[in-house]
Amino acid sequence: MSGRRVIRAAAVALWCGLLGASALQSRSACADEPAPRGPGLSSWLQGQYMTGDWYGTRSDLEAKGITLRAHHIAETAANPVGGLRQGAAYTEQVDAGADFDLEKLMGWPKAKLHVTFTQRAGQSLAANAIGSIISVQEVYGAGQNVRLAELSYEQLLLEDRLRIKLGWLHASDDFATSPIYCYFQNNGFCGQIAIVVNSGFTIYPTGSWGGMAKISLSDEIYFQTGVYEVNPTLAAPANGFKLGLSGATGVIMPAQLGWQPRLGAAGLKGHYRLGGYYDTSDVPYLGSPIAGPQALARGRWGFYGQADQMIYRAAPGTDRGLTAFAVLAYAAPDTAMLEYIAQVGLLQRGTFAGRDDDSIGLGISYSRISSTLVAAQNAANAASPGSVSVQSAETTIELNYRAQLTPWFSLMPNLQYVIRPNGVTTIPNAFVLGLQVRLTF
Repeated sequence: MSGRRVIRAAAVALWCGLLGASALQSRSACADEPAPRGPGLSSWLQGQYMTGDWYGTRSDLEAKGITLRAHHIAETAANPVGGLRQGAAYTEQVDAGADFDLEKLMGWPKAKLHVTFTQRAGQSLAANAIGSIISVQEVYGAGQNVRLAELSYEQLLLEDRLRIKLGWLHASDDFATSPIYCYFQNNGFCGQIAIVVNSGFTIYPTGSWGGMAKISLSDEIYFQTGVYEVNPTLAAPANGFKLGLSGATGVIMPAQLGWQPRLGAAGLKGHYRLGGYYDTSDVPYLGSPIAGPQALARGRWGFYGQADQMIYRAAPGTDRGLTAFAVLAYAAPDTAMLEYIAQVGLLQRGTFAGRDDDSIGLGISYSRISSTLVAAQNAANAASPGSVSVQSAETTIELNYRAQLTPWFSLMPNLQYVIRPNGVTTIPNAFVLGLQVRLTF
């Protein structure tokens, strides 16, 4: 059996086990033994998972070292004003996976195995109606297909100070990222800063072969680095289970220094990161004549700085409160479409009385087009006036409210405003109405 068929069979088995475990467990071990009664409505609504504990099966598996997980994220967006045209689009992502604690399962200390499969489907409002560079639906992309997203081995060493991860991975999971970014629907925030646009970063759910190591230098300071395959073919719709190296152009090598202080008497959490990367690939040179021929440049690189700091805590020992964040990034203009990225924002977790798990987010993202590309566009216009739209910068503003209706179900209506879509003045600024729905199975 081919490797692709083995992986697909494993995915089917995982889905069947996940979705059918509750039904199987409800059958009694003996024909005359009554099935246990399920939880009441209140218990279900307060539980961690939409499908519950499967009559204890889920808890038993976790105690033995197997944690099953699955989610569904749906994002709808419409632009009643601005863009190339008015429209609406729906996109979704379903993921299913498992984490295996090898210490519990095999006696292998501090070791874990992770596997995740994803399915994406739907349309992009940014591509179909707005014409913007950055998507207003963060779960759109990466082939819009079923794929192996992760197959990795994780090991802790040196009294848990050293963490190593190897396998089928995503550079964007480990570098230049923060959990607070996915309190937004716009793809310029969620999961990864926009610097990854043609940077060589592998972005979830498109994985590649690689590895990373993170060393804790103290309780507050860490350093991490990694090496990941760069392979543009992996995001193609037909390559959801492609594990071979054909199409690889090089490797990307990111590095990051982090500081995680607890400031003041209240111990307010902060996260500060300085990082950079170098991709060894030969890539298109953006200064090539617009009409061709296309030249290549050797390697691409960039730097970034990120900060998020809680500035107010509503209750001791919780994350309820106000956090400010900022991002500043620069990439080589000869190879990166976005030369400068600047972001600022505020996130309030815990909103009104009795809404401790709700959040309000406000973010502004500014993306400056490569000066090398702009120079090539100006040169084309000098030779043939008006032949090319000269780009400058694209700015996105998002305001949202996430209502955590149950621990496993949230709704996040959001408003987005895209200024100079695609970095040009010829496309009207777009006002976007969005809605994100999250389910944890």
